[in-house]
Amino acid sequence: MFAHEVVENPATLQPRWLKVPVAVSYSGLSRAKLYILMAEGLVKSASVRSRGRSRGIRVIDRLSLDEFLTKNLTVGLGK
Repeated sequence: MFAHEVVENPATLQPRWLKVPVAVSYSGLSRAKLYILMAEGLVKSASVRSRGRSRGIRVIDRLSLDEFLTKNLTVGLGK
C-alpha cells in the first residue's frame, strides 16, 4: 500500500498477493493449473524468502490472476 492510499474499511481490503492455497480457493483453479500458468508467464508470482534460504513462500499476484480469468472467461450456455 502506498502512503497516499487510505483504507476506509479494512474488512473489504483485498490483498494484492495471495498464497497458493488462497489463490486456489479464490480462483477455483487447481494448484497444478496455477503452477502451469505461472510457468507459462500468464500469471505473475514471486517467491518470498529470507536471505540465505533456498526455499520461500510462493505468492501470486491477484491482479494478474484476475486479468487472466477475465481474458479467458467463457460463458456456458445451457442446452
